[in-house]
Amino acid sequence: MAESNKSKFRKMYMRRLIVRIIIFIIMILIYIFLPDTFIVAKDFNFIKQFSPLHIIWLIWMIDMVLQLCKVPGYWPLGSQKQFSHRFVSSGKMSKKDIAKEIKESKRDVILIATAWILLVAIISIIYLKGIIPYQVVILISTAFYVCDVICIVGWCPFKVFFMQNKCCTTCRIFNWDHAMMFTPLIVIPGIWTYSLLGLSLIIVLVWEIAYNMHPERFYEKTNSALKCINCKDKICGKKVNE
Repeated sequence: MAESNKSKFRKMYMRRLIVRIIIFIIMILIYIFLPDTFIVAKDFNFIKQFSPLHIIWLIWMIDMVLQLCKVPGYWPLGSQKQFSHRFVSSGKMSKKDIAKEIKESKRDVILIATAWILLVAIISIIYLKGIIPYQVVILISTAFYVCDVICIVGWCPFKVFFMQNKCCTTCRIFNWDHAMMFTPLIVIPGIWTYSLLGLSLIIVLVWEIAYNMHPERFYEKTNSALKCINCKDKICGKKVNE
């Protein structure tokens, strides 16, 4: 039973991956057979007619609202470490040491943000030049929706190439996920697109404000809850404490 509890969040994220893949496939099928229904994503068409995209929009919006809340059992520690109730002081680092950690992670964050902005810029240019339709831009965002969970349960390029953090629990940008998904939508003005992008940016803003006010909550050296030995989420899939 203990082992089952340890792997609860990993099992949950594996289920989420399956659901997200299904949603991605559904979006592709809608694009193939009902491409005109994507029109609700543009301008004020969101309130003029109903489309399957309304359901997708609702799923995404609920997910983001929950990410802003203290929901026990729904989000792992990596996503909730900005909250005071997830902080366990280690009492081992001085303000000088914390400042050093902040400086080192700032470089990684800037590199990641720059790389993502460049990627979104490339997608935007391709769209604005008429190479791909707006529907494909939405499909790209949906693909990022799938890749987000792959980064958690499988392979994460941000971990490997930028931050070199050991796991998602210690990830500096865990709650950037929705903003990364929806930034490509910036080139499609509309209630559907901008509401998703807007709420995702609010999540990042809340995350960054918490980080700047309480950086000690985000580092393993200052927050004992983030240490492997105290980890209850086990999203990494490891069966033993390290």
